[in-house]
Amino acid sequence: MNFARIEMLFLIWAVPLLLLVFVYGMKKRRKILSRFASSRGLSAIAPTADAARRKIKAGLMLSVLFFLALALSGPRYGYRWLEIERKGIDILVALDCSKSMLASDIKPSRLDRAKREVYDLLALLKGDRVGLVAFAGTAFLQCPLTFDYEAFNLFLNVLSPDFLPIGGTDISEAINISVDGFDKKSNTEKAVILITDGENTGEGDPIKAAEKAKESGVKLFCIGVGSEDGVPVPEEQGGFKKDASGKIILTKLDEETLKRMAVMTGGTYVRSVAGDMDLDVIYTKEIRGKMEASELESGRKQIWEDRYQWFLALAILALITELFLPSAKKTLSAMVLFCLIVSSSPAAHASPLKEGLEAYNKGDYEKALKLFIDAQLEDPDKPEILYNVGNAYYKTGDFDAAMSHFKEAMKTQDNRLKQKAIYNLGNANYRKEKFEDAVKNYEDALKLDPNDSQAKQNLEFVKKIIEMKKQQQEQKQQEGDKQKEGDSKEESEENKGAGTEKNGEENKEGDKNPEQSEADKEKSAGDKSEAEKTAPNEDSETSDENQAGNAQPEQKPAEENKDEEQKAADAQAAPSDESKDSSKDSDEKKQAERMLNRLNDQPGKAMIPFYRKRHVEKDW
Repeated sequence: MNFARIEMLFLIWAVPLLLLVFVYGMKKRRKILSRFASSRGLSAIAPTADAARRKIKAGLMLSVLFFLALALSGPRYGYRWLEIERKGIDILVALDCSKSMLASDIKPSRLDRAKREVYDLLALLKGDRVGLVAFAGTAFLQCPLTFDYEAFNLFLNVLSPDFLPIGGTDISEAINISVDGFDKKSNTEKAVILITDGENTGEGDPIKAAEKAKESGVKLFCIGVGSEDGVPVPEEQGGFKKDASGKIILTKLDEETLKRMAVMTGGTYVRSVAGDMDLDVIYTKEIRGKMEASELESGRKQIWEDRYQWFLALAILALITELFLPSAKKTLSAMVLFCLIVSSSPAAHASPLKEGLEAYNKGDYEKALKLFIDAQLEDPDKPEILYNVGNAYYKTGDFDAAMSHFKEAMKTQDNRLKQKAIYNLGNANYRKEKFEDAVKNYEDALKLDPNDSQAKQNLEFVKKIIEMKKQQQEQKQQEGDKQKEGDSKEESEENKGAGTEKNGEENKEGDKNPEQSEADKEKSAGDKSEAEKTAPNEDSETSDENQAGNAQPEQKPAEENKDEEQKAADAQAAPSDESKDSSKDSDEKKQAERMLNRLNDQPGKAMIPFYRKRHVEKDW
């Protein structure tokens, strides 16, 4: 057992304090009564008074306080495993840390305002991975892609112009480092949020860097900070930076280049003059609204069960007992009434299985799945519960988990339940586009129940789908053969005279017979639409006490699992090489640990690559 809010256990200290109050009150009461009358007189005046009852009532109130403190602390006992997955988008924030970002036309400064906007962006993220690239005259990956937003804040907080070794604004290097910061093996959508206030002072071309980002599938969302007129660059010692002739240097925003970069990669450009960078709009409408979230992390999570109800029930029972327990002796009838009230049993609490069936019938399949899993913890091998869990997984779209539970439920001796499990297994195979397996499942279901009309109709429907796909493949093959014949005929006609060539062209066009081709296309399309109109039947049988209703296939094959199949294929195509350089990896891990030990004062300082000092003409 553990506690969710263990600090609430300090309330138990109120129990001895309340005990002292009760003891003081009882002594005070006895002292007052002794002044009022003698012990013999009190027995004559109040013969039903009982000091022991008052002590019992005081003990019950102390118990109420004790159990309430335990309930508030959130006791948890027992756990279950929950399958979780995180879907999101990989986002890298490239932040300009040049000296011009210290300009105070945006309060308190451009850099501080940009940091605050990024802080607000983190609160909007919905399971996305985020990373940080700091750049000035050079660029480096300050924080790799991570789910740990607190660590990201830690790296972001220490950024300043002094943090980077070379001055200037190398936008092309910032884009290249950002693109390299993404996982090349990941199929997730990728976005770079570029925040800068000046023109490019690096040697590379930002447009070419944007083209490289586009080829890598990365979208650029550029944010220009400042105005086109330019602002003075502040000096560290005070005042403004001046050129050789003594004129104040103005840094200007190259807005056209940023716009071209954003449009080229499919992103957007935002100009920020007053400090409002619209990061919330960019994330909500552009990144989350137009980019597809992919699975970034999956696994099992241990969920502890709350047991505060036990202690809360004891507290309520002790309170009711204290309220109905009189301080003085009562007649026999009153005691009998009290016993009846205390001993009356509360309303029976519905089991997780019944609650799951109710949630399933209402269409709340996520809640039904949770309740069915709770019921499975009590009886893991019960076929009816396994069947219900499979139906709930089917309704939530997890067909692999549904199939595994249907296969377990098929081991039952109940032929009726077994037939339903096989039927639903066929539905799941249909949604996974495993049509041959679905046909076999429907045939097995008909062997157990030859009168199942729904299984018969589903079997016929899936067979039509298979036949239609075969016809489509044959039609494509025939069209390919015709194309090859046309190509060979064209080559032979080229060797003849000009007149013959013209006749060959006419004959070739005649062979195509466009009217006949269009008729064939309409016919095949009509066959397809007719097949799609006939969908597998849905089982309308209502659920009983131990079984939820059968899951049904839909009219069109499921498309959700294509990404997973592609990931599996990629994983097989790229075998692991971890065993090759194990000693080298261990040395690198030790080196990384030594580097991380130096991150106490300035996190990320050890991650900056070594740069030799060099003269930069424009170091702002």
